[in-house]
Amino acid sequence: MNFLKRLKTFFNPQQQVATVQLPLGEHYQPIARRRPILLPSPTGKAYLPMTRRSLHPSTQVQPDSFVIVFYFSEAGEQLAQPQIVSGVRGRAFNISMHQFKNYYVSRIENYHGYFVYPRAIIQLIYARQPAAPVIVFHFDEAHHLLVAPEYIVGQLGQPYETHFLDSQRYRVQHVTTNQSGRFGTKAQIVTYSYRLRQIRWANRYLTGFIRLTADVVSYREPGIDPLAEKLPINTIWRVYQKVQTAERQTWYDLGGQWISTANTTRVDYYQQPQPQRLVAPLFQQAAVIPGSRRAAVDFVPHRSLRTWTQPYGDAANYLQHGQIVNIIHGLILSNNSVWYELEDHTWLEEHYLRLLSAGQNFTAPIKRLH
Repeated sequence: MNFLKRLKTFFNPQQQVATVQLPLGEHYQPIARRRPILLPSPTGKAYLPMTRRSLHPSTQVQPDSFVIVFYFSEAGEQLAQPQIVSGVRGRAFNISMHQFKNYYVSRIENYHGYFVYPRAIIQLIYARQPAAPVIVFHFDEAHHLLVAPEYIVGQLGQPYETHFLDSQRYRVQHVTTNQSGRFGTKAQIVTYSYRLRQIRWANRYLTGFIRLTADVVSYREPGIDPLAEKLPINTIWRVYQKVQTAERQTWYDLGGQWISTANTTRVDYYQQPQPQRLVAPLFQQAAVIPGSRRAAVDFVPHRSLRTWTQPYGDAANYLQHGQIVNIIHGLILSNNSVWYELEDHTWLEEHYLRLLSAGQNFTAPIKRLH
């Protein structure tokens, strides 16, 4: 077997080369040419060509790395089933950022975007979305705030609960229906209404008038903290509220000061006097420049006081206890009551004001008229 045949046999071992003795006949020649004959292979074919798979070896690789993704709330609650991602180390992968109602992703622990370890854990931590606040107001019967508004904050969907004031002077009369509930996307307002504990019942927003049949002591509250000056006889006052205390005493609210219903008589019809019909003043303020005299409102802490359009006139505005005001005019009427006109042209009696130190240009606020 020459070199070429050996080489062919080496690369294709399935081909078998054999020599056959030709039969002797009349035309036999002494030298016979030997020809190679391909014998059938055991599979039934003399030559087995390579298939497509054998020409392109398989490149599929079994996964050797797993990542487990957990979804937890900040309280440790599992929000969804874990996600399992498998792959080959060194290759990139993606995880699902699930969205949950009223939650947002606050942090991711052990995050990586490539398969690095045979086993790894990634944790997505979700926090509840902040909600709109709940604002709580505490009012007395005159709609004055007893304390500063209370702001309650929380997360969406979480429950909230409000509470009434623990006060020795006031008791709850009414509260809105959203005293408790759940935080939402819109601000909610809870309103508590209170009544003085000594008040049994009250008629509010009255519009009648009364006449005093004697000099009457007035109080800052029903039966509490009497004022120094008495209200003069035969003066007419408007009534804004009528209440009865636990001792069954009835009181009138004259717009910031209270009197007992004794020594009073109702006036069925009363026409407010015109300014020119006021009793002629005995004294008048010397300086009428705004800001020349300052005073502080002296009433009840955390309460407001009503001013008037003129002495014994109609109700005008409200002033807070401790508020600084400017006096531009003063009157002492024939009944010896002293009234000050403020720079907004409303009036207030002197015992509701505490005069501050006078300026250099204003040393005598009131003088006698000649």
